[in-house]
Amino acid sequence: MRTMTGIFCIALLLGIAGCNRASQDTEVEAGTGRITGPSAPDGQVTGTVRYLDLEGGFYGIVTDDGAKLDPVNLPEELQKDGLRIRAWVEELKDRVSFHMWGRLVRIRDIERL
Repeated sequence: MRTMTGIFCIALLLGIAGCNRASQDTEVEAGTGRITGPSAPDGQVTGTVRYLDLEGGFYGIVTDDGAKLDPVNLPEELQKDGLRIRAWVEELKDRVSFHMWGRLVRIRDIERL
């Protein structure tokens, strides 16, 4: 019983440490309010639209800092592989996607670059 409790405590501590590390990767640029970092998809992101031939094919966004975003509402006219964009997004933490690629986000605003 003690062994199981010890294993649980170690797993819990590793999980908490992982969450803490992800939040440290996030930065806010001074004067712009822009949220950056691969673990922080909420806010303004700049990146490239990519077509991914997985699960029947879909369009995702790879941000300039390497984060993978799976938008639920990318406008059809912007679904072009290689298109550079700037978008304001919010992460959908209460949903899941069968794409199993990147973080699920809703686009609040988007523009071509």
